[in-house]
Formats: sequence, structure tokens, C-alpha cells
Amino acid sequence: MSLTIQQIITDAKRLASRLKDRDEVADSLLNETHAINKKIDAMKQFQEEVEQLNEVANQRPHSQLIANIQKENRHLKEIQQENRELRAALEDYQTTLQHVMSKYREHTNEEIYKSKINFKAMQEQKYSEIIKNQAEKIQEMAAVMDKAALIDEDRDSRVQEVVSMLQVENQGLREMLDIAHKCGNLKKEDKFVQTEVQT
Repeated sequence: MSLTIQQIITDAKRLASRLKDRDEVADSLLNETHAINKKIDAMKQFQEEVEQLNEVANQRPHSQLIANIQKENRHLKEIQQENRELRAALEDYQTTLQHVMSKYREHTNEEIYKSKINFKAMQEQKYSEIIKNQAEKIQEMAAVMDKAALIDEDRDSRVQEVVSMLQVENQGLREMLDIAHKCGNLKKEDKFVQTEVQT
């Protein structure tokens, strides 16, 4: 099966478009990661404020509140570790894409240049051999690109799994923060009741 230069260029454009789409997905995931990091920072700040309030009031936090805060700290550390792994995976993904595209452009440019020279220099009987050789090389390139695409899809699915896990953990942390808020409100109400009884 013979391939023309136009078909090669069309395939290259299609592959470049797919890689651009994947880059946009990677950028979106990075933005989500930054947003999650901001939420984590807000949770840390909330925890510090709760600790400061407990120190000012000279009260010991309820044992359940302490357990929740410790659990929250463990979750925060796990989320931070997952964020680091996610960031490393995204950087690896981008490096791989850049490397593959660079090699693909190099090889395509060489083949187009050689084919122009060979087409002008050679006789008609060698045209079929040239086209056959180029088709084989292009098929090899296509196989490499397909393999790279499969690797990228696998990475995409792993990144999506990590993001889903982060979202589930984030929801759990929100619920714990709600419990912490409620425990804090109950303590304030208990203090108010004690004050009324003493008066």
C-alpha cells in the first residue's frame, strides 16, 4: 500500500492535534491540583485557628475532636503525597510527549527531504521501491506513535484515578471539618449554659 507525502502530512497534523488535546487535559489536571492544594492550605489554617481558640479558652479539646484532627492530619499528608506523585506523573507525561514529537518531526522532515531528492534523481522503475520503503518506515513510526498513545492513555487513566481519589478524600475532610465546627459550637454552648447556672 503506497502512501503520498500529503497523507504523511495529514497524519502528522492529526497526531499533533491529538497531542494538543492531551496537553490541554494535562493543564486542566494541573489546575485542579493547584485548587486542591489551596483547599488543603485553608484546612490547615482552620486547624491552627481551632488550636489557638482552645489555647485562649484554656480548655482541653474533646477527645473526639483530637481524634478527628489527627485523622485529618493523616489525610492531609496522604493528599500531599498524592499531589506530589500526580505532579511527577504529569511532568513525565509532558516530557515523553515532547520527546516523541521531536523525534517524529525529525524523522518526517528527513523522509520528506530524502523523498524529494530521490524522486528527482531516480528513474521510474525505482519509484515503487522508494514508496515501499517509505511506507514501511511510516508504518514503523505509526506503530511507535500508537504505542506512545497507549502509554499516554494509561497515564491519563491513572491520573484520573488519582484525581477521583483526591476528590473522595476531600469530601471526607469536608465532613470532618463540619464535625469539628459542630464540636466547637457545642463547646461554646456548654460554656454559656455553665455561665448561666453560676449566675
